[in-house]
Parts: sequence; C-alpha cells; structure tokens
Amino acid sequence: MRLRRYVLSELMMPFLFGFSVIIFLLVIDLILQMLDRILGKGVPISVVFELFFLNTAWMIALAVPMAVLVSTLLAFGRLSAAGEIVAMRALGIGIHQVVGPVLLVAALLGIGLVVFNDRVLPEFNHRARVLMTDIHRKRPAVALADKAGVMIGDFKNYQILFDRADTGGNILYDLLVYSFNSNGFPETAVADSGVVEFDEARDEALLYLFNGEMHRIDPDDPTVYALTTFAKARLRLGDAGQQLSRSSSAYRNDREMDIATMQHKISQYESELHQAKVKRANLLNAFVREVLIDSADAKPVQSPRAVLGRVAADTRIARHKSRAADRLRVEVHKKFSIPAACVAFVLVGAPIGVWARSSSAAIGAAISIGFFLVWWIFLIGGEKLADRGVIMPWLAMWMPNVLTVLIGAVLSARIICEWGTNRR
Repeated sequence: MRLRRYVLSELMMPFLFGFSVIIFLLVIDLILQMLDRILGKGVPISVVFELFFLNTAWMIALAVPMAVLVSTLLAFGRLSAAGEIVAMRALGIGIHQVVGPVLLVAALLGIGLVVFNDRVLPEFNHRARVLMTDIHRKRPAVALADKAGVMIGDFKNYQILFDRADTGGNILYDLLVYSFNSNGFPETAVADSGVVEFDEARDEALLYLFNGEMHRIDPDDPTVYALTTFAKARLRLGDAGQQLSRSSSAYRNDREMDIATMQHKISQYESELHQAKVKRANLLNAFVREVLIDSADAKPVQSPRAVLGRVAADTRIARHKSRAADRLRVEVHKKFSIPAACVAFVLVGAPIGVWARSSSAAIGAAISIGFFLVWWIFLIGGEKLADRGVIMPWLAMWMPNVLTVLIGAVLSARIICEWGTNRR
C-alpha cells in the first residue's frame, strides 16, 4: 500500500506540470489565432476573458491525456534513473504491480473525461461559437481618416465617399452619399463637408452634412426629378455596431451535441436512408414493370432519362445523409477514444520511462510531445477518412489507441524480460 501511494505521489507533480504547460501552450496558440479577429473590435475585456474561458473546455479534453503521458514517462523515468525500479525487482516486486495503481487512476480520469466530454464540452463549444459570431458581427468605430477616396459601405443602405479629412478624422470634405431605399429610387447627397457622430445610447451613427444638395426622383412620378439645397442636413446611418449584441442559436453542429442527441440524429438519418432505398427500389421496379410488362398499353411511359435523373438525385441525397451520420458516429467514438487514451498512454509511457532512465523534464516532454503528435496525426487523419466514408468511424477513432496499446505491450514485455538490460 505504501509503495502504491509512493508511486502515485511521484505522478502528481509531473501531471500538474504537464497539464499546466500544455494548457499554457494551447492558450498562446488560441491567442495568436484569434488576435486578428477581435483586435480593433472594441470588445470589452470581460467578453474576451469569457471567450477564452469557453475555449478552455476543448483544451482540457486534450491536455488531460497528454499530461498523463508526460507524468507517467517522467515518474517512471525518475524511478528508473534513481535505481528504484532495480530495487523493486530485487525485492520481487514486478513492474506490473507498480503500474497497476497508475492504470486504475488513469481509468478513473478517463471516465471523468467521458462525462466532461458529454456534458460540459458540447455546451462550452456551442457558447463559444455563438459568442465568436457575435464578435464578428460587431463593427468598430469607422476609421474615417484613413478612408479618403474609398467607398465606405460599413452602414446599411448607405455608401459614403469623401475626398479628404482633417487630421483628427472628425470633419470630412467633398462628400458624396448614396442612399438606397428598397421602396423607391436611390438618393444622392453632395456636400462641402460633414461630420459623423455616434449616439452611444441608441448605438446609432449620425451623419451631419453642411452646404450641399440632395438629388432624388419622386417615387410617385418617376418623371419628376427633385433637387433640394440645404445648409445642414442629418442622415441616420443606422446601427453603428459600437456595442456587442449577444444572441442565441438553436443550431448545434456535431461538436456541440451530447452523445444522446447525436445517437438520436443518427437514428433519424438511418431511417431516412432506409426510406430513400425503398423509394429508389420502388421507382426502378415501377419503371421496369411499365416498360416491360405494360408497354402494350396506351399509357404514357416515363422517359429513361427522367427516371435515371430521379434515381441519381435520390442517390446523392442518400450519400449526403450517410456521410452526415458518419460524422456524428465519429464524434461519438471520439468522446470515448480520447479519454481511453489516458490508459493507453500509461501502458506506453511506463516502459518508455523505464527504458529512457531520465528524470529530465525536457527529455520527458520531448518524447511525450513527439509520441502525442504521432497519435494525434493518426486520430485526425482517421477522422477525415471516416467523414468521407473511406473507413469505418469506430476504426478511425480507436486505431490510434489500439496501436498505442500494442506498442506499450511490446515495450512492457521487453522491460519485463529485461531485453537489452544487460547491454547497459
């Protein structure tokens, strides 16, 4: 019992270290990816933190298995480097007796991660996607000083063109404004100068024009052309996009559904596929019967091209639904296969750590990252192939773990049988 507690205590700090480093690297990568998308949007800092918090869910789902690999490799590497593995063997303690408690803890982590992937991850993914859509929809204050000579279409139903602006960008000169009205003809305003102001209370942009003309066609009589001069006029440009408008969405993609929802949709797709096959078979049977059996009757016969066209259309629809069902199956298996990697990584990390005989965090991290990258490439590659219907979804998602377990079994057998030990 003391030995088991000792081994598990050796895993604790490397696990926390690996988990923290992996989360840090993923956050940095996320910042670099999203910085250009939210930079200049004027998004409140609280919303930025909320967005990053929502994205930590998928980071945790990846970081836990990888941290298990790092901690197992480092812990058994330190035990081997300190000669404690040799001492255990001398006392008649097998390596499997030491790895057993680690496997149990990894299995418990995997079970918890399955629950996390089913209950927490879909909701966080959904909220993160909706929030990112809201941020994309938000427009910053228009930087007018840098848009001289460029047609500005940031405002609905308005196109604005000006020749120059003052240094602060507050006053615009030689303006041309096109106003599009769905119920009538477009209007054109020409002014010597103008100023854009923002009403923060209504989140509305206003354009004040000075010393200009308004050109328009009478909507009741298109033959009448109206020209109006003004000293000052105000145009309501509409939503300025200064404030973030939060929305909700009932739509969820495959990464935003729990297992039960995906299984229900898979059943719907399978039912629709069956109905499509029956419909296609009935259509072909009716066509064959009409041509071969009832050809002598005076009834009109469907053209072969029309029948083949309908069959081809039904086939394309069935193929689309089949691939949609496969994508959901891939996601269902992924919610189990990634947590199961915790156990697979223990089986391969322990013998590699004993073989490496190093307590160096750098060496352990390098080996872990390399192995995890290979595992991840197999997983992502299998997912793409399964989405296209090339291989079965369960095979695509479980093959990386199967290969990892096989490699771990070979390495464990070599360690147990002391293969290569005499060379050291």
